[in-house]
Amino acid sequence: MARKMEKKSARILAFLLALIMIGSVFAYMMRSGSAEKREVEFRLDDFRSYVNWTPDGVYYIQYYNFTYLAQLEANDPMKDYVNSKLQNVLVSAVFSRAVLEITSGISQILVANYMTAIPLYFVDANMGKVYFAKEDETKYGNFTLQVRKGGIALVDQTSPVIVGYKPLVERVIDVIEGKNVSTGKETYRYLSRINGSFAYAFIMYGEPAKASFRSGNKSIVDFFFEGYRYNFVNNSYEKIWALHFLGNYFFGGMNESEKNFEYYKVKNFKDGLSIAVMEDKNFTKVVEAMPNILSWQISYNITE
Repeated sequence: MARKMEKKSARILAFLLALIMIGSVFAYMMRSGSAEKREVEFRLDDFRSYVNWTPDGVYYIQYYNFTYLAQLEANDPMKDYVNSKLQNVLVSAVFSRAVLEITSGISQILVANYMTAIPLYFVDANMGKVYFAKEDETKYGNFTLQVRKGGIALVDQTSPVIVGYKPLVERVIDVIEGKNVSTGKETYRYLSRINGSFAYAFIMYGEPAKASFRSGNKSIVDFFFEGYRYNFVNNSYEKIWALHFLGNYFFGGMNESEKNFEYYKVKNFKDGLSIAVMEDKNFTKVVEAMPNILSWQISYNITE
């Protein structure tokens, strides 16, 4: 009995260290020390692969990389920026010490929002043991779903762990088993051209992107990516925008009087994808930076 109590107390202590969740983003980062391992059948590392597991029809995706943020100073403004966004996407019905315990900390989270009360989460638990306050178990495809009230389910046979609204978790399994369409079908051809790692990224495509970027009553974009990272060589912050334009639009250059940030570079592809890199040592300036969107103006002068 004493050993059981010690083991339970140790798990609770580890959980408190890893999941003082809503208070600070850095509680999610990987901790040092040993932890119980779990066996997984699928292992992903890059957020682009996470997106390839995300079922089609998502409204928007947010990605958080805490291992990346750990490289920055404690009072870095980008940490505060990412932390403030994180607080809006973690629901207590999942991220509560009464529900979820991750023994080895969390290094990445991808949040897929389908406009449901409980989103879909991909949680990189660093191969550590995951404890979930399940009330039942059920088989779905080749996987075991741990289920609790409120329609919440978790699958820990994958890395990242899949947790969230049960129908969405089931749809991820369908993607893995080739029975459902992935978001990556529409986005990977764009994401694969956005180089590097990111501390935070926001992704939107399809109808939500079309509704967000309009010129008059016309949609001009069907894919949008915004990512933040730190340039450790220049000691400055970068914001990357990538848009897939519909029609004759592209990113144009800027002269020094037009921009209020230090560095600006654009690349336009033949298929309509445009990528802009905006950089400055002042993080606020980077947050406010916007690329220059131009359009080819075509006119006709037909004479007989």
